[in-house]
Amino acid sequence: MDYLLDTNHCIYLINGLDKKDSQRSKEEKKATEAVRGIEADIFMSEVTLGELYFGAANSGRKEYNFARIALFKKAVVPIPIDEDIWRLFGNTKAMLRKQGKAISDLDLLVACTAKVCGLVLVTNDRDFDVLPDAFQKENWV
Repeated sequence: MDYLLDTNHCIYLINGLDKKDSQRSKEEKKATEAVRGIEADIFMSEVTLGELYFGAANSGRKEYNFARIALFKKAVVPIPIDEDIWRLFGNTKAMLRKQGKAISDLDLLVACTAKVCGLVLVTNDRDFDVLPDAFQKENWV
């Protein structure tokens, strides 16, 4: 099974990979260990890439963080949003609204990208818990 990383797991990896093990947070340790232990392809949504760029632009070390993202996206390829993903997004958002459940549009686009592409969504974000069981999710931390 292949994986699509949510923004939080991308951040754990970006921050954890260039640190000594003793300097990593608990989440960074678990995420880097998980990546080292799998033999699968790992992707991110282009939505996640946008969230990473926002974080870098909002940081005190913009150029440093932009450079880290440029390197990271060579290893974890962003998947573009296509019409199939948009269609699932619309159907799922309508279904959730009828059930009185909510998730942010960006999170839903990330989840729909994983589902349409047959990937397991890797996230530490409880907001995804509102999604139906057909959306496969794992938390590596």
